[in-house]
Amino acid sequence: MNTELRDTANTEELLRQLLAYQKKEVRHTRLAAFINLLLVLGVLAALFLVVPRVLKLADGVEASLGEVNRLAASAETLIDNANTMVSENTDAVTETIQKLNEVDFDALNTAIHNLDDAVRPLAELARKLGG
Repeated sequence: MNTELRDTANTEELLRQLLAYQKKEVRHTRLAAFINLLLVLGVLAALFLVVPRVLKLADGVEASLGEVNRLAASAETLIDNANTMVSENTDAVTETIQKLNEVDFDALNTAIHNLDDAVRPLAELARKLGG
C-alpha cells in the first residue's frame, strides 16, 4: 500500500508538472500566434500603403513613356525634314557656285572700267549744264 501511495503521489506530481508545462506551451503558442498576426497585419498595411503608390508611379511612367515616344516621333520627322532641306539646298548651292565659277571677273572688271570711262564725260557735262 505504501508503494501505491508513493506511485500515486509521483503520478500526481508528474501530472502537475505536465499541466504546468502545457500551460507554458499554450502561453508561448498564443504569443507566437499574436506576433505572427501582428507581422501579417504589418505586411498587409505596408501593401495597402505601397501598392497604390506603385500603381500611381507605373501610370506616371507609362504616361512619360508615351510622351517620350511622341517626342521621338517628332524628332524623327524634324530630322527627315532637315535632311530633305539640306539635300534640296545642296543642289541649289552647288548650281550657284558653278554659275559663279563661270563668271569671268576680269572681263566684268574691264567692262565696268570702260563704262566708267564712257559715263564720266557725260556726268561732267551734265554737272556743267545743271549748275
